[in-house]
Amino acid sequence: MLEPLTIVALGDSTTAVDDWSGQAIRVYPDLLPGALAAGGIRARVLNAGISDTTTREARERLDRDVRAFAPDLVVIQFGINDSWIDAEEGRREPHLTRDGYRDNLRYLVRTLKADGAQVVLMTPNAMRWADPVYIEVFEKNPGLLDTIDERGIDRLLDLYAEDVCAVAREEQVPLVDVHRVFEDYGNEPGQSIRDLLLEGDGIHPNARGQRLVCELLAAEIAGFVRS
Repeated sequence: MLEPLTIVALGDSTTAVDDWSGQAIRVYPDLLPGALAAGGIRARVLNAGISDTTTREARERLDRDVRAFAPDLVVIQFGINDSWIDAEEGRREPHLTRDGYRDNLRYLVRTLKADGAQVVLMTPNAMRWADPVYIEVFEKNPGLLDTIDERGIDRLLDLYAEDVCAVAREEQVPLVDVHRVFEDYGNEPGQSIRDLLLEGDGIHPNARGQRLVCELLAAEIAGFVRS
């Protein structure tokens, strides 16, 4: 019998173990082994998600948190923190520029590919205004994110999601476009993207959203493992 695949999920709080929401949501790395097993693929999945991190920190901890495990496959999902503006601290620019974000993604992909690992890039999930604290902060700092438009919170994230797609094309690695799928879900009659996000949070996927991400990812992995 073939050895199970070693998969590492590298990301931020949308990947990390949910020890903060009070709901103990099973995030997509928790769900992935079962989803793959249903298709006859054995895998152990290591969760290298850390809350409040960007691709900058991912580069810094790549050796320790990913390469040390000699993974067969690495899933990378960042963008929400990279594109976020700390307006409450008086800042008016994202944590990382788009150039810096793309450069970091390229570094991660190229380093892991050189190790012989397969890499899958995922766009960040779309968001919606929900947290009253963030709404108030950006209301007090006009010109950054539009709090009247329910998609205003994604003004920058849309662009960073496009960057993930561009890097995936450049580096010729598989892409799971979570951002687009969440938006498409919300555009269907009788559905709302809020169905996929934590209530009162609007940023992190809820249990339903995490299951959707897992299904998309498992299908992508199964497609190239069997090819």
